[in-house]
Amino acid sequence: MSSNLRVHFPVLVLAALSVPAALFADQVTLKNGDRLTGKVVTTDDKVLVLKTDYADEIKIKRSDIAGVKTDEPIFVTLKDTGKVEGKVETSADTVRVQKSDGSTVTAEPGAVLAIRDTPSERAWEREQERIHNPRLNDFWAGFVTLALANASGNSKTTTLATTASATRIAGKNKMALNFAQLYSTQSTTAPYGATANRISGAFRVDRDITHKLFVYFVNAYDYDRFLDLDLRVVVGGGLGYHVWKTDKGYFDLAGGVGWNREKFSPVTGTFVRNSAEGQFGEEWAYQPHSKLKLWERFMILPNFTELGQYRMNFDITASVPVAKWLEWNVGFSDRFLSNPVPGKKQNDTLLTMGVRATFDQTKPKM
Repeated sequence: MSSNLRVHFPVLVLAALSVPAALFADQVTLKNGDRLTGKVVTTDDKVLVLKTDYADEIKIKRSDIAGVKTDEPIFVTLKDTGKVEGKVETSADTVRVQKSDGSTVTAEPGAVLAIRDTPSERAWEREQERIHNPRLNDFWAGFVTLALANASGNSKTTTLATTASATRIAGKNKMALNFAQLYSTQSTTAPYGATANRISGAFRVDRDITHKLFVYFVNAYDYDRFLDLDLRVVVGGGLGYHVWKTDKGYFDLAGGVGWNREKFSPVTGTFVRNSAEGQFGEEWAYQPHSKLKLWERFMILPNFTELGQYRMNFDITASVPVAKWLEWNVGFSDRFLSNPVPGKKQNDTLLTMGVRATFDQTKPKM
Protein backbone atom coordinates (compact mmCIF):
# COMPACT_ATOMS: atom_id res chain seq x y z
CA MET A 1 0.00 0.00 0.00
CA SER A 2 1.51 3.37 -1.01
CA SER A 3 2.19 6.04 1.58
CA ASN A 4 -0.47 8.32 0.05
CA LEU A 5 -3.11 5.57 0.27
CA ARG A 6 -2.11 4.76 3.85
CA VAL A 7 -2.53 8.43 4.73
CA HIS A 8 -5.90 8.83 3.03
CA PHE A 9 -7.49 5.44 3.91
CA PRO A 10 -8.67 6.48 7.43
CA VAL A 11 -10.04 9.68 5.94
CA LEU A 12 -12.00 7.71 3.33
CA VAL A 13 -13.44 5.42 6.01
CA LEU A 14 -14.54 8.38 8.13
CA ALA A 15 -16.05 10.04 5.09
CA ALA A 16 -18.01 6.92 4.25
CA LEU A 17 -19.31 6.60 7.79
CA SER A 18 -20.36 10.22 7.83
CA VAL A 19 -22.60 9.96 4.76
CA PRO A 20 -25.95 11.47 5.77
CA ALA A 21 -28.49 8.94 6.94
CA ALA A 22 -30.96 10.54 4.54
CA LEU A 23 -29.30 8.67 1.68
CA PHE A 24 -30.39 5.39 3.27
CA ALA A 25 -33.82 6.52 4.55
CA ASP A 26 -37.29 6.94 3.15
CA GLN A 27 -37.99 10.42 1.82
CA VAL A 28 -41.21 12.43 1.86
CA THR A 29 -41.33 15.55 -0.31
CA LEU A 30 -43.96 18.13 0.55
CA LYS A 31 -45.73 20.41 -1.91
CA ASN A 32 -44.02 23.43 -0.37
CA GLY A 33 -40.62 21.95 -1.29
CA ASP A 34 -39.63 20.67 2.16
CA ARG A 35 -38.12 17.20 2.32
CA LEU A 36 -38.44 14.93 5.35
CA THR A 37 -36.49 11.72 5.94
CA GLY A 38 -37.14 8.78 8.17
CA LYS A 39 -39.07 5.52 7.99
CA VAL A 40 -42.54 5.33 6.47
CA VAL A 41 -44.61 3.39 9.02
CA THR A 42 -48.11 3.51 7.60
CA THR A 43 -50.36 5.49 5.29
CA ASP A 44 -54.11 5.60 4.90
CA ASP A 45 -56.30 7.78 2.70
CA LYS A 46 -55.70 10.84 4.89
CA VAL A 47 -52.43 10.65 6.84
CA LEU A 48 -48.89 9.33 6.41
CA VAL A 49 -46.96 8.39 9.57
CA LEU A 50 -43.20 8.93 9.33
CA LYS A 51 -40.84 7.73 12.08
CA THR A 52 -37.83 10.00 12.47
CA ASP A 53 -34.74 10.12 14.68
CA TYR A 54 -35.31 13.78 15.52
CA ALA A 55 -39.06 13.88 16.26
CA ASP A 56 -40.12 10.24 16.74
CA GLU A 57 -43.36 9.68 14.77
CA ILE A 58 -44.90 12.59 12.88
CA LYS A 59 -48.17 12.65 10.98
CA ILE A 60 -48.36 14.30 7.58
CA LYS A 61 -51.54 15.02 5.63
CA ARG A 62 -51.53 13.17 2.31
CA SER A 63 -52.94 16.30 0.68
CA ASP A 64 -49.66 18.09 1.59
CA ILE A 65 -47.41 15.40 0.08
CA ALA A 66 -45.90 15.78 -3.39
CA GLY A 67 -43.95 12.52 -3.42
CA VAL A 68 -42.75 9.52 -1.38
CA LYS A 69 -39.71 7.33 -1.96
CA THR A 70 -38.86 4.32 0.21
CA ASP A 71 -35.38 2.86 0.54
CA GLU A 72 -36.61 -0.66 1.44
CA PRO A 73 -39.54 -2.81 0.31
CA ILE A 74 -42.86 -1.93 1.90
CA PHE A 75 -46.42 -3.24 1.63
CA VAL A 76 -48.79 -1.28 -0.62
CA THR A 77 -52.51 -2.03 -0.84
CA LEU A 78 -54.02 -0.92 -4.17
CA LYS A 79 -57.72 -0.63 -4.94
CA ASP A 80 -57.72 -3.05 -7.90
CA THR A 81 -54.41 -4.92 -7.67
CA GLY A 82 -54.56 -5.76 -3.97
CA LYS A 83 -51.45 -6.10 -1.81
CA VAL A 84 -48.04 -5.52 -3.42
CA GLU A 85 -44.60 -5.53 -1.76
CA GLY A 86 -41.70 -3.50 -3.07
CA LYS A 87 -39.85 -0.19 -3.05
CA VAL A 88 -42.21 2.72 -3.59
CA GLU A 89 -41.73 5.94 -5.48
CA THR A 90 -44.62 8.33 -6.04
CA SER A 91 -45.14 11.53 -7.95
CA ALA A 92 -48.08 13.84 -8.51
CA ASP A 93 -49.81 11.47 -10.92
CA THR A 94 -48.11 8.05 -10.57
CA VAL A 95 -47.28 5.44 -7.94
CA ARG A 96 -44.56 2.96 -8.86
CA VAL A 97 -43.83 -0.18 -6.84
CA GLN A 98 -40.55 -1.92 -7.72
CA LYS A 99 -40.99 -5.59 -6.74
CA SER A 100 -38.15 -7.87 -5.70
CA ASP A 101 -38.41 -9.86 -8.97
CA GLY A 102 -37.63 -6.72 -10.97
CA SER A 103 -41.17 -6.08 -12.23
CA THR A 104 -42.94 -2.78 -11.64
CA VAL A 105 -46.54 -2.08 -10.70
CA THR A 106 -47.89 1.37 -11.50
CA ALA A 107 -51.10 3.02 -10.36
CA GLU A 108 -52.71 6.38 -9.78
CA PRO A 109 -52.24 7.96 -6.32
CA GLY A 110 -55.97 7.68 -5.66
CA ALA A 111 -55.74 3.88 -6.01
CA VAL A 112 -53.47 3.59 -2.95
CA LEU A 113 -55.56 2.46 0.01
CA ALA A 114 -52.71 1.92 2.47
CA ILE A 115 -48.94 1.70 2.81
CA ARG A 116 -47.44 -0.18 5.74
CA ASP A 117 -43.99 -1.27 6.85
CA THR A 118 -43.53 -4.94 7.81
CA PRO A 119 -44.36 -4.60 11.56
CA SER A 120 -47.44 -2.49 10.79
CA GLU A 121 -48.59 -4.94 8.11
CA ARG A 122 -48.26 -7.91 10.47
CA ALA A 123 -50.16 -6.00 13.18
CA TRP A 124 -52.89 -5.11 10.66
CA GLU A 125 -53.22 -8.77 9.60
CA ARG A 126 -53.52 -9.86 13.25
CA GLU A 127 -56.21 -7.24 13.84
CA GLN A 128 -58.16 -8.40 10.76
CA GLU A 129 -57.98 -11.96 12.04
CA ARG A 130 -59.22 -10.77 15.44
CA ILE A 131 -62.13 -8.91 13.81
CA HIS A 132 -63.26 -11.67 11.44
CA ASN A 133 -62.49 -14.66 13.70
CA PRO A 134 -62.71 -13.29 17.25
CA ARG A 135 -61.88 -15.49 20.21
CA LEU A 136 -64.04 -15.52 23.32
CA ASN A 137 -61.53 -13.34 25.20
CA ASP A 138 -61.49 -10.62 22.49
CA PHE A 139 -63.44 -7.32 22.42
CA TRP A 140 -64.35 -7.10 26.10
CA ALA A 141 -64.88 -3.72 27.75
CA GLY A 142 -66.11 -2.88 31.22
CA PHE A 143 -65.32 -1.82 34.75
CA VAL A 144 -65.04 -2.83 38.41
CA THR A 145 -66.36 -0.31 40.95
CA LEU A 146 -65.52 -0.15 44.67
CA ALA A 147 -67.31 2.02 47.24
CA LEU A 148 -66.33 1.88 50.92
CA ALA A 149 -67.65 3.90 53.85
CA ASN A 150 -66.66 3.63 57.51
CA ALA A 151 -67.77 5.65 60.53
CA SER A 152 -66.47 5.48 64.11
CA GLY A 153 -67.12 7.30 67.35
CA ASN A 154 -70.76 7.84 68.27
CA SER A 155 -71.71 5.88 65.18
CA LYS A 156 -69.89 2.71 64.16
CA THR A 157 -70.86 1.53 60.69
CA THR A 158 -69.13 -0.04 57.71
CA THR A 159 -70.51 -0.29 54.18
CA LEU A 160 -68.92 -2.04 51.22
CA ALA A 161 -70.42 -1.98 47.72
CA THR A 162 -68.92 -3.43 44.56
CA THR A 163 -70.20 -3.59 41.00
CA ALA A 164 -68.68 -5.11 37.89
CA SER A 165 -69.74 -5.11 34.27
CA ALA A 166 -68.18 -6.61 31.15
CA THR A 167 -69.55 -6.34 27.60
CA ARG A 168 -68.34 -8.03 24.44
CA ILE A 169 -69.55 -6.91 21.00
CA ALA A 170 -68.32 -8.98 18.06
CA GLY A 171 -70.10 -8.81 14.75
CA LYS A 172 -73.85 -9.30 15.28
CA ASN A 173 -73.41 -10.68 18.80
CA LYS A 174 -73.36 -8.84 22.12
CA MET A 175 -72.61 -10.54 25.43
CA ALA A 176 -72.92 -8.84 28.83
CA LEU A 177 -72.02 -9.91 32.37
CA ASN A 178 -73.08 -7.89 35.41
CA PHE A 179 -72.47 -8.26 39.16
CA ALA A 180 -73.45 -6.14 42.17
CA GLN A 181 -72.89 -6.62 45.90
CA LEU A 182 -73.79 -4.59 48.98
CA TYR A 183 -72.88 -5.32 52.59
CA SER A 184 -73.36 -3.03 55.57
CA THR A 185 -72.88 -3.60 59.28
CA GLN A 186 -73.22 -1.51 62.45
CA SER A 187 -72.14 -1.79 66.08
CA THR A 188 -73.79 1.39 67.40
CA THR A 189 -76.95 -0.03 68.96
CA ALA A 190 -78.10 -3.55 69.72
CA PRO A 191 -78.73 -5.85 68.01
CA TYR A 192 -75.37 -5.44 66.34
CA GLY A 193 -74.49 -6.94 62.98
CA ALA A 194 -75.37 -6.68 59.32
CA THR A 195 -77.96 -4.16 58.17
CA ALA A 196 -77.74 -4.91 54.45
CA ASN A 197 -76.56 -7.97 52.53
CA ARG A 198 -77.46 -8.20 48.87
CA ILE A 199 -75.88 -9.91 45.84
CA SER A 200 -77.07 -10.00 42.24
CA GLY A 201 -75.69 -11.08 38.90
CA ALA A 202 -76.87 -11.46 35.32
CA PHE A 203 -75.80 -12.86 31.97
CA ARG A 204 -77.31 -11.63 28.70
CA VAL A 205 -76.74 -12.37 25.00
CA ASP A 206 -78.09 -10.24 22.12
CA ARG A 207 -78.09 -11.23 18.46
CA ASP A 208 -78.85 -8.73 15.70
CA ILE A 209 -81.38 -9.96 13.13
CA THR A 210 -81.35 -6.75 11.10
CA HIS A 211 -79.69 -3.36 11.50
CA LYS A 212 -82.46 -2.36 13.94
CA LEU A 213 -84.01 -5.59 15.26
CA PHE A 214 -82.38 -8.05 17.69
CA VAL A 215 -83.26 -11.02 19.88
CA TYR A 216 -81.98 -11.51 23.43
CA PHE A 217 -81.61 -14.17 26.13
CA VAL A 218 -81.13 -13.33 29.81
CA ASN A 219 -80.33 -15.32 32.94
CA ALA A 220 -80.33 -13.40 36.27
CA TYR A 221 -79.79 -14.25 39.96
CA ASP A 222 -80.59 -12.33 43.16
CA TYR A 223 -79.99 -12.83 46.90
CA ASP A 224 -81.22 -10.44 49.60
CA ARG A 225 -80.94 -11.46 53.24
CA PHE A 226 -83.16 -8.67 54.57
CA LEU A 227 -85.86 -9.42 52.04
CA ASP A 228 -85.70 -13.04 53.21
CA LEU A 229 -84.85 -13.91 49.61
CA ASP A 230 -82.56 -16.95 49.49
CA LEU A 231 -82.39 -17.02 45.70
CA ARG A 232 -84.25 -15.64 42.71
CA VAL A 233 -83.52 -17.25 39.32
CA VAL A 234 -84.86 -15.66 36.15
CA VAL A 235 -84.60 -17.12 32.65
CA GLY A 236 -86.11 -15.28 29.70
CA GLY A 237 -85.78 -13.73 26.30
CA GLY A 238 -87.50 -11.67 23.66
CA LEU A 239 -87.10 -9.04 20.94
CA GLY A 240 -85.36 -5.69 20.98
CA TYR A 241 -85.12 -2.61 18.78
CA HIS A 242 -82.12 -0.29 18.27
CA VAL A 243 -83.84 3.09 18.31
CA TRP A 244 -80.62 5.10 18.11
CA LYS A 245 -76.94 4.24 17.89
CA THR A 246 -73.89 6.46 17.20
CA ASP A 247 -70.32 6.80 18.44
CA LYS A 248 -71.75 8.89 21.30
CA GLY A 249 -74.10 6.22 22.62
CA TYR A 250 -77.22 4.15 22.00
CA PHE A 251 -80.88 3.74 22.97
CA ASP A 252 -82.57 0.31 22.92
CA LEU A 253 -86.08 -0.94 23.61
CA ALA A 254 -86.80 -4.57 24.50
CA GLY A 255 -89.73 -6.81 25.39
CA GLY A 256 -90.15 -10.48 26.13
CA VAL A 257 -91.20 -13.14 28.61
CA GLY A 258 -89.43 -15.08 31.35
CA TRP A 259 -89.75 -17.62 34.15
CA ASN A 260 -89.12 -16.48 37.72
CA ARG A 261 -88.37 -18.86 40.60
CA GLU A 262 -88.12 -17.27 44.06
CA LYS A 263 -87.20 -19.04 47.29
CA PHE A 264 -87.92 -17.15 50.53
CA SER A 265 -87.00 -18.09 54.12
CA PRO A 266 -88.96 -15.93 56.57
CA VAL A 267 -89.29 -16.88 60.23
CA THR A 268 -92.61 -18.58 59.44
CA GLY A 269 -90.96 -21.13 57.14
CA THR A 270 -89.39 -21.54 53.73
CA PHE A 271 -91.54 -21.37 50.60
CA VAL A 272 -91.04 -21.14 46.84
CA ARG A 273 -92.88 -19.08 44.22
CA ASN A 274 -92.81 -19.90 40.50
CA SER A 275 -94.32 -17.50 38.02
CA ALA A 276 -94.27 -16.44 34.39
CA GLU A 277 -93.59 -12.76 33.88
CA GLY A 278 -93.17 -10.17 31.16
CA GLN A 279 -89.97 -8.26 30.49
CA PHE A 280 -90.35 -4.74 29.13
CA GLY A 281 -87.77 -1.98 29.31
CA GLU A 282 -85.23 0.36 27.81
CA GLU A 283 -81.51 0.97 28.09
CA TRP A 284 -79.32 3.83 26.96
CA ALA A 285 -75.78 5.11 27.24
CA TYR A 286 -74.53 8.55 26.23
CA GLN A 287 -71.22 10.39 26.36
CA PRO A 288 -72.04 14.09 25.96
CA HIS A 289 -68.44 15.03 26.74
CA SER A 290 -65.08 13.27 26.82
CA LYS A 291 -65.10 13.78 30.60
CA LEU A 292 -68.58 12.42 31.28
CA LYS A 293 -70.25 9.03 30.67
CA LEU A 294 -73.92 8.33 31.42
CA TRP A 295 -75.79 4.99 31.49
CA GLU A 296 -79.36 4.04 32.44
CA ARG A 297 -81.61 0.96 32.39
CA PHE A 298 -85.26 0.53 33.37
CA MET A 299 -87.22 -2.75 33.42
CA ILE A 300 -90.80 -3.50 34.47
CA LEU A 301 -91.69 -7.18 34.91
CA PRO A 302 -95.43 -7.84 35.30
CA ASN A 303 -96.40 -11.16 36.87
CA PHE A 304 -98.51 -13.26 34.49
CA THR A 305 -99.22 -15.97 37.08
CA GLU A 306 -100.41 -13.60 39.84
CA LEU A 307 -102.04 -10.83 37.82
CA GLY A 308 -101.62 -7.40 39.33
CA GLN A 309 -98.21 -8.19 40.89
CA TYR A 310 -94.96 -6.98 39.34
CA ARG A 311 -91.27 -6.23 39.81
CA MET A 312 -89.36 -3.12 38.73
CA ASN A 313 -85.62 -2.53 38.29
CA PHE A 314 -84.00 0.86 37.71
CA ASP A 315 -80.28 1.71 37.48
CA ILE A 316 -78.43 4.86 36.47
CA THR A 317 -74.74 5.82 36.69
CA ALA A 318 -72.49 8.76 35.84
CA SER A 319 -68.71 8.63 35.70
CA VAL A 320 -65.83 11.02 35.03
CA PRO A 321 -62.22 9.99 34.32
CA VAL A 322 -59.55 10.43 36.98
CA ALA A 323 -56.72 8.67 35.15
CA LYS A 324 -56.35 6.63 31.95
CA TRP A 325 -58.00 3.57 33.48
CA LEU A 326 -59.59 5.06 36.63
CA GLU A 327 -62.93 6.86 36.94
CA TRP A 328 -65.01 8.50 39.67
CA ASN A 329 -68.49 6.99 39.65
CA VAL A 330 -71.91 7.86 41.08
CA GLY A 331 -74.71 5.32 40.85
CA PHE A 332 -78.32 4.89 41.93
CA SER A 333 -80.43 1.73 41.83
CA ASP A 334 -84.01 0.90 42.81
CA ARG A 335 -85.51 -2.58 43.23
CA PHE A 336 -89.30 -2.81 43.70
CA LEU A 337 -91.28 -5.97 44.49
CA SER A 338 -95.05 -5.56 44.79
CA ASN A 339 -95.58 -8.78 46.79
CA PRO A 340 -92.71 -9.20 49.28
CA VAL A 341 -92.78 -11.47 52.30
CA PRO A 342 -95.28 -10.09 54.89
CA GLY A 343 -93.59 -7.50 57.08
CA LYS A 344 -91.01 -6.52 54.46
CA LYS A 345 -90.96 -3.28 52.48
CA GLN A 346 -91.61 -3.27 48.76
CA ASN A 347 -88.84 -0.86 47.75
CA ASP A 348 -85.04 -1.00 48.17
CA THR A 349 -82.86 1.86 46.92
CA LEU A 350 -79.12 2.27 46.86
CA LEU A 351 -76.94 5.34 46.23
CA THR A 352 -73.20 4.74 45.81
CA MET A 353 -70.14 6.88 45.13
CA GLY A 354 -66.68 5.48 44.53
CA VAL A 355 -63.91 4.76 42.06
CA ARG A 356 -63.93 2.22 39.28
CA ALA A 357 -61.18 0.62 37.23
CA THR A 358 -61.94 0.27 33.52
CA PHE A 359 -60.65 -1.99 30.77
CA ASP A 360 -61.16 -1.91 27.01
CA GLN A 361 -60.12 -4.55 24.45
CA THR A 362 -62.21 -3.07 21.64
CA LYS A 363 -59.49 -0.71 20.41
CA PRO A 364 -57.28 -2.02 17.58
CA LYS A 365 -54.16 -3.86 18.77
CA MET A 366 -51.85 -2.19 16.28
